[in-house]
Amino acid sequence: MNCFKSISIQEQTIQKSRFIGYTFIGETKQDILRVLQSIAKEHPHSSHLAFAYQLKSEHGFEPYYSDAGEPSGTAGKPLLQLIDAHQIVSGGIGVIRYYGGINLGTGGLTRAYGGTGKLALTHSVIEPYIEYIKLKLTINYNELDNYIHVIHSMNGSVLDKAFDDKVSLLIRLPDNALDKLKARFPMTKINHSL
Repeated sequence: MNCFKSISIQEQTIQKSRFIGYTFIGETKQDILRVLQSIAKEHPHSSHLAFAYQLKSEHGFEPYYSDAGEPSGTAGKPLLQLIDAHQIVSGGIGVIRYYGGINLGTGGLTRAYGGTGKLALTHSVIEPYIEYIKLKLTINYNELDNYIHVIHSMNGSVLDKAFDDKVSLLIRLPDNALDKLKARFPMTKINHSL
């Protein structure tokens, strides 16, 4: 599986209709909806915003697409086929259309949406997908800097910190780095049930 490391916005005009393709990143349905709402706000006078995305959940991979009012299967489906062909997860492709007054027909729409999505996809940076997990660590105050340094060196990130008798860290870490973290800090209390 792969994911987008960087996103892209590409545009083309086909028979007077303006098509703008976006690639985007999102780990949850809420992330995806926020991105799509943002794109829609940038283009309040557009005719359509077709999109497709794929997320990973505990049930496996969940693909979804929307033709956004275009004839069934002509807009979102070719975008989903691109995502499937490139094995993209935790992201998607959206295409804005400004109608130019000329009907493209179902074949023309499929080529226009698919071609614009492909243009955006080829200008994005794609990398292998890495499964991340969230963990809660409880540590002593004097260990905080060392933990943060090690977490970042493992391509992880600190999502939240809470200070009480001890420091609680909510971290995001590549799944394959968990054993390294446990080996580096064997006495640390780690909560996996997040």
